[in-house]
Amino acid sequence: MESAYKLALWIGTFGFLKEFRPEDPYITQYLVGPVMNLSKEQVNEEVFPIATYVSTSQLILVFLLTDWLLYKPVVLVNALSGVISQAILIWGRGLKWMQVMEIFYGTMIACEVAYYTYIYAKVEKQHFQLVTSFMRAACLCGRFLSSISAQIFLLTGIMTIATLNHLTFGGMMCAFLWALTLPPVKHSLYFHRQKSAPKDVAVDLELDRSEEPRTLEGDVVESSKSAFEHLWFDFKFAYRNPYVLKWSLWWSLATCGYNQVTSYNQLLWEEVQSDGAYFNGAVEAVYTIISAGASVSIGYLVLDWSEWGELLLGICTLLEGFFLIGSSFATSILPCYFAYVAFGMLYHVMMTISNSEVAKHIRPDSYALIFGVNQYIALCLQSLLTYVVADKLALNSRPQFIVYGSYFIILGFIFFIKFIHSKGFKIRHRKDYSVS
Repeated sequence: MESAYKLALWIGTFGFLKEFRPEDPYITQYLVGPVMNLSKEQVNEEVFPIATYVSTSQLILVFLLTDWLLYKPVVLVNALSGVISQAILIWGRGLKWMQVMEIFYGTMIACEVAYYTYIYAKVEKQHFQLVTSFMRAACLCGRFLSSISAQIFLLTGIMTIATLNHLTFGGMMCAFLWALTLPPVKHSLYFHRQKSAPKDVAVDLELDRSEEPRTLEGDVVESSKSAFEHLWFDFKFAYRNPYVLKWSLWWSLATCGYNQVTSYNQLLWEEVQSDGAYFNGAVEAVYTIISAGASVSIGYLVLDWSEWGELLLGICTLLEGFFLIGSSFATSILPCYFAYVAFGMLYHVMMTISNSEVAKHIRPDSYALIFGVNQYIALCLQSLLTYVVADKLALNSRPQFIVYGSYFIILGFIFFIKFIHSKGFKIRHRKDYSVS
């Protein structure tokens, strides 16, 4: 247990540093401001979409390389990509340089999978829940501190939006240097499985009854073949379960919408309020702390999620949609801020439940795979949504948020109707049983 705590603290410190990005709440203002002097249309249609496309195209390859290269090299690439993207923000100028910056930012997003899977290869399975919650808490703390610091520095005049980039650059440099000190990983979940690792009997029967105990020896072809066999088995084991499929479906669809909202919300705020009195940092800080508190609180709620999960998914997702549509018609910034905080809180609450319910019904070794697949599907859907809304239709921020709000309302309505149908079926079944 002590070793798990130490490792969680070690990798959690990296998570804290990589999320210390004071510039993020004001990135749109920086890009359309006097330093970059880009138009809102350029940011909306030619800059922001690139990171989505890049991270989507890289995620599967990054996941496989993460396991094959034993995690740490990809963690370093994650931090280094952040350093490079931030350096371009500081010293690069013009549309082309900002597009290059988004390529590295998209790579950083894709490589985040290494941060969340590194620890699974270093600790025993019984500590997974503990270290995962610690790592998420570390990221939230870094995000909270960076947001509140940015707001204070701007209000007091210590820094400008442009100089916040230097503070973010320093945070990313510290993250990269800290990543160099991370202990190496000797085994991975698939390509470098631990010798004589405890084996699941069902897995043995499914894969190959004559398989030798898992070792690090063997040529590359055989180890790769074995790795892909285990990957395929874990994939089938998870998604053949209708319960896992249901929660994963909501997970991917909701994450697609959430990523899109958090990517483009500053453009909406910029359109609603253009007098320069921005409190984006304070709002991000409030959003982070409320979402964290709500996520922790929901963990103590004792409820049969197999019975009531669809109802809660439906109601919360419908509310998210109404908040987004309301913000699209706002004429002052405060309703937009409130809608953003409420939207984010509802998403994180339901994601906490979704993560937990999926994790309960899959093999422990497959956490990273299934979570990664769900994230990949979300990114593919986000790429499609970005192409239609930002590229093809070229909608500005208000119509975009009407689309996003409608998206969540339709998603919530589907799960709400599914709950009513399931409940009605159970009631009819009980009546038929009692009559018989």
